Amino acid sequence: MAKTIIKDKAVMMEEIRTLISEGKTVSLTVKGNSMNPFMVHLRDQITLGPWTDEDIRPGTVALVKDIRGNYLIHRIIRRDPATVALLGDGNIGMTETATMDNIIGIMVSITRKGRTVTSHSACWRIYSFLWHILTPVRRYPLGLWRRLNADKVFDFTNAK
Repeated sequence: MAKTIIKDKAVMMEEIRTLISEGKTVSLTVKGNSMNPFMVHLRDQITLGPWTDEDIRPGTVALVKDIRGNYLIHRIIRRDPATVALLGDGNIGMTETATMDNIIGIMVSITRKGRTVTSHSACWRIYSFLWHILTPVRRYPLGLWRRLNADKVFDFTNAK
């Protein structure tokens, strides 16, 4: 049976880094809107696991500590030898940067409404490709999704 643990974010992330570096997987409930519409706040769970150099490529969803010290789960959009550029699926153009050393783990699956999809499945790979090519016009489908799902979008102004 899985345990639910709530801790200081930095402490928790370092524990997750340790577990993943030992070859284990870790499941987390999605918090926030940066990966909407495909990862929804407090609804979806993602499983993160270890990565190899070949895994760090555009389209891969990764948990990282960015260069400002923030922990985030975003999709890799570009890679060079020392860093990766990331963009949340729910973001229009704001990218983040992380060093290769600060990639904690990569998404191996997502569970939504009791159904699990692996990141290697054809469905997920097609989605990733299509969403990436929609980046220049992403604001339109995102705006429509947000209007239709206003009750599912977390309001940070009233967060405690």
